[in-house]
Amino acid sequence: MKPLRHLLPVVLLAALSGACAAAPGPAGDGPTYRIVGPDGKVTFSDRKPTDPQLKTRELGQTVTAPLLTPSTQPFDLHPATSFPPTARPSGNDGLTPAADITGKPFPPGLPDAVLDVIVHQFFVQTLLETCGRLRPASIERYQVGVLNWRVRNAEILEKSNHITFARFTGEQRDTLRATARARLAQLIPSSDMPEADRLAWCDRMSTDLARRQFELAGDMRVAPILYFEAP
Repeated sequence: MKPLRHLLPVVLLAALSGACAAAPGPAGDGPTYRIVGPDGKVTFSDRKPTDPQLKTRELGQTVTAPLLTPSTQPFDLHPATSFPPTARPSGNDGLTPAADITGKPFPPGLPDAVLDVIVHQFFVQTLLETCGRLRPASIERYQVGVLNWRVRNAEILEKSNHITFARFTGEQRDTLRATARARLAQLIPSSDMPEADRLAWCDRMSTDLARRQFELAGDMRVAPILYFEAP
């Protein structure tokens, strides 16, 4: 017969195991949400808030940051003199950076820089087509103005075009073009605008184009394109 002292540890272990199995689980078995208030204060809750002003993310989920920085202002064709903030997520905001066609995160500001170039390209082409229809006698002047702009900005245009097809997926390119069209729509005259106003717009825009008011060279928004080393 075994001494009692040899059986005591076994009995205690069995009792503890049974107690753990019978104990109820923690109250928060469901998802936990990370909540960021308008003042930037971070809290956690097991209930998803309904307030649209609160930024909510379920912990454990992978959330990808938007490809492009949301815009609340009309697009400005004039060169930016300072480098704008990017939408690249920081390490503590819980977002995964948008990835390129190879699966690598985009360099900071690169998608927005490419978008800036596309908007400018769409603009000069729309200027040529719209104003050429309104004032056919001046079509040659518009063509020369657009050609000169493309020559002056050829380096940036070529590099941006290469990056667009080398680093962006087809879906991402569609997003770039759709966003560029939406921002361009804020810049061009609507079809229901009086013809005199549209002609005045053509005169003003073609003059600014000739005066190099819409150059990509010197625009700090496209700096990520110039710094980017394509593989």
